[in-house]
Amino acid sequence: MMRHRSVPLLIVMSVLFSVLLAVAVNVATGGVLPAGLRPYAWLLVGLLAVVGAGLAVWQHRLGSPAAPAAAPVVSRPGELPAAPVIIGRAEELATVDAAVSGGARLVVIAAAPGTGKSALALRIAHDARDRYPDGQLFAALRGASADPVPPETVLVRFLRVLGRPDDELRGDVVDLAARFRSAVADRRVLMLLDDARDAAQVRHLLPGGEGCLAVVTSRRLLSDLLGAEVLTLGALDPGSGLELLAMTAGGGRVAADPDGARRVVGLCDGLPLAVRIAGGRLRARAQWSASALADRLVDEERRLDELRLADRAVRSSFQAGYEELGPVEQAVFRLAGGYPGTSLALGAAAARCELGEDVVAEALERLVDAFLVESPAPERYRLHDLLRLFAQEQAGDDAVQCLRRQVRWLTGQARPGVWPEPEWDNVVAVLHAAVGAGLTGQAMGLVVAVHPLLDDVADHSMRLRLWQAGAAAAVAAGDEGFRVRALRWVSHSYGMAGLVDLELAAAEQALEIAERLGSNVREIALAQWRVGDALRAQDQFVDSESALLGALELLSGLGAVEDEAEVRLSLGTLYNTFWRPELSAPMLTRAVELLADGPEVARGWAVLGLGLSHKLAGDRVRARELFAEAFGAAQRTGDDQLLGYCLQERGWLSAQERAFDAAGRDFAEMLAVFERLRSGGGIGGAHAALGELADMQGRWAQALAEYDLGIAEYERLGMRVRMGELLLHRCTVLRMLGREPEAVEARLRGEELVGDAPIHRGPGLVRRLNEPDQER
Repeated sequence: MMRHRSVPLLIVMSVLFSVLLAVAVNVATGGVLPAGLRPYAWLLVGLLAVVGAGLAVWQHRLGSPAAPAAAPVVSRPGELPAAPVIIGRAEELATVDAAVSGGARLVVIAAAPGTGKSALALRIAHDARDRYPDGQLFAALRGASADPVPPETVLVRFLRVLGRPDDELRGDVVDLAARFRSAVADRRVLMLLDDARDAAQVRHLLPGGEGCLAVVTSRRLLSDLLGAEVLTLGALDPGSGLELLAMTAGGGRVAADPDGARRVVGLCDGLPLAVRIAGGRLRARAQWSASALADRLVDEERRLDELRLADRAVRSSFQAGYEELGPVEQAVFRLAGGYPGTSLALGAAAARCELGEDVVAEALERLVDAFLVESPAPERYRLHDLLRLFAQEQAGDDAVQCLRRQVRWLTGQARPGVWPEPEWDNVVAVLHAAVGAGLTGQAMGLVVAVHPLLDDVADHSMRLRLWQAGAAAAVAAGDEGFRVRALRWVSHSYGMAGLVDLELAAAEQALEIAERLGSNVREIALAQWRVGDALRAQDQFVDSESALLGALELLSGLGAVEDEAEVRLSLGTLYNTFWRPELSAPMLTRAVELLADGPEVARGWAVLGLGLSHKLAGDRVRARELFAEAFGAAQRTGDDQLLGYCLQERGWLSAQERAFDAAGRDFAEMLAVFERLRSGGGIGGAHAALGELADMQGRWAQALAEYDLGIAEYERLGMRVRMGELLLHRCTVLRMLGREPEAVEARLRGEELVGDAPIHRGPGLVRRLNEPDQER
């Protein structure tokens, strides 16, 4: 249209130009102007000639067909940032490579802050770039910031980079997305979209062509992106963490202090960002050892402060993710996330937050999707340590009240049939946190509430930790009476584990405090009983008998029937151990009478001891009857500790009657029971029994093997007399095998350990030790 409007104008201008040119030539050749002005006329003629030439060119162009438009330049962008070194993600790289080779066009890498998802995505993109020769696009979406990049901004930049004209860079996000898909429809383009906030930010940025690949990273799961291959990342394994620390710290720092380096990686919780920062700090501080940094990281209150280097900080990474959350999610993360222990039940989380379980459950599930919380099982949640410390920081002054509510919730759950089994992993951590926060009364109340639930003999490890925490609470509260009670149970738990030195130390401490307080006779008696039992385990007959008789005298005056029966049982066991059936029988007979209407388990123990008294006195018939009665009590009550010792005594009775097969079955079952209970003394006794049984049958190699196992167990427990006794048994077997030098060495060491204590299995062993070789 522009061309047709110009034609009339050109005709008019041509006519006008012809007239002006004729006039100018006339004037220049002698027309009306004076001679002095004629040169200027010739200048005008020249100017008009130039204009005429221009008009001629214009006319030529208007009369010629239009030149074809230039073809757009094909752009092949290469926008990927530098390829990082990736450690410990070989499995993830292989998974993505297999997916892409299988035709995947969208890969989402979703993980918590600091796990290295952006670095992994870059490595994936670089490894795959040769498959996409038409270009690689990159966009940092800033999804974790307060100002995420709008998708239309990304699309405009992508279109420009791909060489599209300016008039295609206008329109709304739908128009721009359509043009982008058209631009890459027939091309093989790879694009990396880093740090997406949500699926809405990404959806319009995805190419539609079959030959394209999009890799997206996000702190959220983005599970609603159809067709996506979703890859989630966890912490690095310890080996990979060490490798990353070595790479970032440099200079052989890890090799110079491997134990310290392992501690650093553990305190970083395997989080790649934290490990890189720790390595960077070691590199920048050449005089620091890895152990020195680990010592600084141990302090939970300053750990996040330590994990900061220049513009990188673990806290900042977490803060960005926290600020993305809504108000309810922030509250639940802040109030529930600082829990002590290994995991948090939904009920405990709701209690800490003072919110309904339905509200808290929804918020926690959203936090799981945001990778700030993990859910190892339905209605159970956990945070890795660094996130938990960050949550504690956010809670601020509310932290103590949250803990108080959690202690109250746990105390309320401490009922048979109600107590959640996973809480055994948490209760001691909660107790220590409560003591540290000054909630000593609540802590002692929780110990008392939980203790009755530990009714299995295999619970001695948990009982020990529970009452150790109770003792710490008592010290913090200045409650010496409760401390005596706690130390008695600590001693009992050590005894159940066979740790006899620790058993005695705790018992003596309890007795010293109880006698100093002097106001509670029963507590003094119970502490004295505990000391006597601990001395019995160390084969100190005289001191053990004195302590137990003193406790018996105090309890008899109080009318505490069950307590008196328990002390009589301990005395009867002491007398049986040292082959004094004339003393054990009346003591245990009275215990059985006192327990006629008492707990069946306690009565079963008294009956078992009485049966042993009859066996030592030579009355095997009555012994077998009583052992059978004790067996029945063990089976009815499910008390495995009692069952194990019933098996022991029945086995010895069978061995004395030369029923070796029956004895062997009982001793083998005894060993299995005590191994299940993790009872060191019982395990050592079972190996000793199996060794003696083999010894009695002339199976010397098996006897030595069993004795050695028993010796090792008793040595671990510090049971010196029992260990010495087995060394003496070992001596007799070595003599039978003609290994005299070894036999002499075993005897010398055994006699040193036994000292003045009687041999538990009576005079037979002493007789064998002193028999001349020819009599054997």
